[in-house]
Amino acid sequence: MKKICVLTVGLLAAASMTAQVAVVKEAEKAFKSADSYAAYEKALQVITPAFSNPETDKEAQTYWIPGKAGFKLYDDLFAKKTFGQDVNLVDMSNALLDGYTYGMKALSLDTVVDAKGKVKTKLSKDIVSQVAGHANDFLNAGAAYWDAREFKKAYEAFNAYLDIPGNPRLGKNAPAALPDSTVAQIRYNCALAAWQAEMLDKAAEAFDQLLTVGYDDPAAYDYAYSVAYNLQDEGRKLKYSQLALDKFGTKDPKFLQRIVSSYIDSKQFDKAKTMLNDAIAADPNNSAYYLSLGVLLEQENDYAGAKDAYKKAVTLDGENALNNLYYGRMLVQQYNDLDQGAANMPQQEYNKYNYETMRPIILEAVKYLEKAYQLDNEQTDALRYLKNIYYVLNDGANLERVEKLLAQ
Repeated sequence: MKKICVLTVGLLAAASMTAQVAVVKEAEKAFKSADSYAAYEKALQVITPAFSNPETDKEAQTYWIPGKAGFKLYDDLFAKKTFGQDVNLVDMSNALLDGYTYGMKALSLDTVVDAKGKVKTKLSKDIVSQVAGHANDFLNAGAAYWDAREFKKAYEAFNAYLDIPGNPRLGKNAPAALPDSTVAQIRYNCALAAWQAEMLDKAAEAFDQLLTVGYDDPAAYDYAYSVAYNLQDEGRKLKYSQLALDKFGTKDPKFLQRIVSSYIDSKQFDKAKTMLNDAIAADPNNSAYYLSLGVLLEQENDYAGAKDAYKKAVTLDGENALNNLYYGRMLVQQYNDLDQGAANMPQQEYNKYNYETMRPIILEAVKYLEKAYQLDNEQTDALRYLKNIYYVLNDGANLERVEKLLAQ
């Protein structure tokens, strides 16, 4: 009885293995006749079970069948495009990217070391030839994906374009390494594509590689900072800002401001103050530094000093919305402090003090807050301050106007 059971199990295992081999053979036929990416995808559905079956998932051939078919379909579609036929560029790029993905998986399985230590390969020569021969095509594929707003695949295609040249897995047949300038530009493309695809970790990794060796476009450092900001990665925010300051200096003060902001957020007030004082000494007419100094002094609860710094900023550049907003806000703070200090005054004395001392301050605040909103209609904080002020001033017309603006 045991022998019959053992024999039955063996027959079932053999049947299972035969079934999986049959699946691969069936898929191979389907791939050979695929003349469109839709047909390729149908063939891919047929072979997919073989990717997870223990009888076939370690066989290089299992992956090279769809890999080779992807490269062939790409070539066929490229030929049609060359002869003026209408070709879907995303489909063509999909075929190329699938060819690469499955091809590299097959390559990793094709190299086998036997018991004697001898390396044997069966498919590697063909795989390497196809991958290396299509190296430059991935740049166009990345562009096609970008135009179609398929940013995740654009990231993958641009990365393939970077990874193939000089890749040791391709041996001596690997294409020559790309020039540094080309690598930098494509790395930038990778970072932007990952950012657009909301793959922030991948975007940050790409920016790390790009900016550490230097890049000449200041916008790259802005984008990198935005990624780090969205990741709430304080270390990267400071790193990118410092790299930008080292590269471009203080011609654009925002990089220094960002470093100061990082120091303030981490309560390193002395570092922030030293950096700002040095910057002001070198460029005393730069309003941005006084704005940052005001923020720092506020954090240290030095409101009088902050008000003076903001006043200096708006005096130097009265057409900057933030300068107007921050100085106007500090005038409101001064008004509130005076109001609290006068809380115990007799009403008649308070009315006189309010009219002669407090009211001029709040009216001056109105001037700067209105200017801030005029310069930048996204400064809704200015409107919120104005709403409270016009309520206190019993100015119904302006209160109604501001409330309508806030409701938009």
